[in-house]
Amino acid sequence: MSSSNQSQIDYLSVISAEECMEIVRNTKQFEKPSIVDYTLDKIPGHIGFLGEYLQLKVTVEDNGVHKCQCYFLKSLPQADKNRREMMEELGFFRKESQVYSKIFTSLGHNQEPSKWRPECYLVRDDLIVLEDLKWRYGYSMVHYKKPLESTYLHLVLEAVAQMHAVSLNYEFNVVGGQRLDDLYSDILFETSVSQGNSWFMAGLSAIKAIALNGTKYCKSSTKKQLIQRDLDTKLRQIFDVVKPTTEFQNVLVHRDIWHNNLMFRFEKDPITGDNIVDCPKSCVLLDFQICRYLPPVIDVLLTIYLTTRRSHREQFLDDYLKFYHKTLSSKLRQFDLDPEKVLNWEQLQRSLGHYKIIGHVFACVYLALTNIPENVLDDLNRDDPELYHQYCNVNRDEFVLKYLRDDEFYRETMVECVEEALEYFFGF
Repeated sequence: MSSSNQSQIDYLSVISAEECMEIVRNTKQFEKPSIVDYTLDKIPGHIGFLGEYLQLKVTVEDNGVHKCQCYFLKSLPQADKNRREMMEELGFFRKESQVYSKIFTSLGHNQEPSKWRPECYLVRDDLIVLEDLKWRYGYSMVHYKKPLESTYLHLVLEAVAQMHAVSLNYEFNVVGGQRLDDLYSDILFETSVSQGNSWFMAGLSAIKAIALNGTKYCKSSTKKQLIQRDLDTKLRQIFDVVKPTTEFQNVLVHRDIWHNNLMFRFEKDPITGDNIVDCPKSCVLLDFQICRYLPPVIDVLLTIYLTTRRSHREQFLDDYLKFYHKTLSSKLRQFDLDPEKVLNWEQLQRSLGHYKIIGHVFACVYLALTNIPENVLDDLNRDDPELYHQYCNVNRDEFVLKYLRDDEFYRETMVECVEEALEYFFGF
């Protein structure tokens, strides 16, 4: 077997030929397949924070014909000891593996034209093999600097509504009203929003650093003193808000809907064959390592807060909420469920006020890293893993303040985001 661009890591040790055979069989595209060769290559760029991302290419012989098959492989970090230990301790990877192998196989309903996630072909506690959506269907991501407009957001919310609808179908039509967090309590535990998660705590600290050093409110001594004294307490309200609830209807929620966890399929230019970027036609969701059983409005809020600019969401948030509810209601009726009884408009509106804090806090924490200039984190992880670990999992105040000074896009988006949160918390 062969592998290119391995650097110092033997990626081929991640997976065996026998497992490649299992993957090929699970695609159900061949009559009598045999493995001729396979390669594993790291996908360039920092496309995620919680794993190693590789492309698996398998040459298959079937009835005398050789065919190449590509798959997306996600594993625990191979070289970054600190990141691997953190993920194993907090259970990120084990959780996502079981979401795919247990929950998703039970939920079903992932066929076109309502496909909302990639198909999964192999799962271990330290590895997940998925269909390569880019290779198979031409899906691609949108650059993180491109705020999403309605053409994109409607597709994201359709995928979100499908995920929520199949969750509700399973709860009401399959398991007789049992809660998913009772059925899958060993999977749907909290991994990220925890005082024991140093990555998240470093994110809360960075919000305060930006608030005190980069916003218009730090120029007022009175407001700055208030921020210094009370912001920590207000931010820590998030730990209570993410606890299970019986006040609202819950669903399986994603909770991590940002640019790199979305892939879009586009109309093609009939002459060049290139994607027509203004014409996306479907969307799938990626990465389910922090999903929970919570009210669906959380995913709607995060879709808007993590992918749009403030002026857009202030103008259109209510429209997107209505679009989501209309789409969800239509999907529920397809499962013979009454939206008025399962999740009506009034309940969705009430939950919006209760969970809006999640939109503000998650946006500030996530965007403080995802909006860092391209390749900075990837280069830092390669050149100085200990410093990378320090900034990600111990204290990133210095790191975010540097890019607040040095990078215009980072400064604009983070100041906007943090000021919006301060107005929410303090009524400025």
